[in-house]
Amino acid sequence: MGYDFFDVNFFPVLGCIFLFVFIWINSDLEHSLRLVYYTLIAITLIELVTFNLEYYLPNTSCDPFWMIVVTSVGYILRPVLLYFLILLVIRNDKRKRFRIILSLPLIVNTLFSLSGYFTDLAYSYDADKVFHRGPLGWFSHIVMIFYLIIMMILSIQMKKKGHRFEQFVLMTITVILIVGAFTESIFGNLIVLRVCIVSSILFYYMFFQSQVYKDEMSQKKLEEAYKLEEISFQVVTALAGTVDAKDSYTNGHSQRVADYSRELAKRLGQSEKFIKDIYFMAMLHDIGKIGIPDEIINKKGKLNDEEYAVIKQHPAIGSQVLKKITAMPDLYHGARWHHERYDGKGYPDGKAGEDIPFEARIIAVADAYDAMSSKRSYRDAMPQAAIRAEIVRVRGTQLDPKIADIMLGMIDEDKDYKMRE
Repeated sequence: MGYDFFDVNFFPVLGCIFLFVFIWINSDLEHSLRLVYYTLIAITLIELVTFNLEYYLPNTSCDPFWMIVVTSVGYILRPVLLYFLILLVIRNDKRKRFRIILSLPLIVNTLFSLSGYFTDLAYSYDADKVFHRGPLGWFSHIVMIFYLIIMMILSIQMKKKGHRFEQFVLMTITVILIVGAFTESIFGNLIVLRVCIVSSILFYYMFFQSQVYKDEMSQKKLEEAYKLEEISFQVVTALAGTVDAKDSYTNGHSQRVADYSRELAKRLGQSEKFIKDIYFMAMLHDIGKIGIPDEIINKKGKLNDEEYAVIKQHPAIGSQVLKKITAMPDLYHGARWHHERYDGKGYPDGKAGEDIPFEARIIAVADAYDAMSSKRSYRDAMPQAAIRAEIVRVRGTQLDPKIADIMLGMIDEDKDYKMRE
């Protein structure tokens, strides 16, 4: 077979350039997948250099030993390309035992390829640097066929799992590689095999650009988001429980305020994101009480002026804690301003009306309702009618009138007075 530099190098180089561009464009590509692609590019370029040397060195005065070095590298790298292509296919397979078994033929083939240094069983070069295949010279081809069979089995498994488009892509790649392998084995055309390997990698690119793969990745990201949200919920719940545990009379207060705030936000027609955010804000609205002495929080009876001044510090303490959570920059709103009044007579900043963040106004209504419907150290839970009358009285002074009206509607619907501690 004649040696044509352009035919040998064009398609592999073009494929590597294409893969580099593909990786660069798809910045959200899975890390493990990106690593496999980089490995494939490196192996392809190394194998290409090796292949060129196989044709170049016989025309030089180099020792036949270097021909054995080049050939052994080529024998090792060709199955390696297939091995990593299969890893690409089973990118989500976490069974390490399967990967170890899959790598065993690769290890044996490496030993076989290195045997040319010590014996003529695999291959050899004579004094004129002419290649001679030994009795075990077909072993490397057998390994490649083994990997092709593995790919065929994987494509059948894809059908069982319902991944029909990926199965079609994989079956097409398998056919392409079988053609390339037999062309090399029977006709000695090494160029075809390299073109087939590179074209297979490019063809598999179709899957990663398809809607099927994008849907799969979207689902994966959604699952990760749900998991992160669940972790956040558990952390927030634990923190809120820590605060409530300081006061034996307010156990579950943060959870109830969060539930009422969420319901108020829904009835006010807010977005799903707003509803989730205000739930977290309400859960942590009293987080600043962590910095208040227990003897003040658990005091029997009403607080004196000095003790009340200390308890009024908890909004500022809470906001300082929550401002450090940059992933949710508005999280501190509920903690800092849930004790502000609509008429501007609240604390800590004396904000009034619309200047009070909307979330804080909602939480203020929920907090006031739960304070009245729960038992305290100095009184029992108030009757539902008395709570309703009090909300009507402070509507427009302490509480936002629009939000207070929504709470009044919730009270009217609660015929059996279930919204309570």
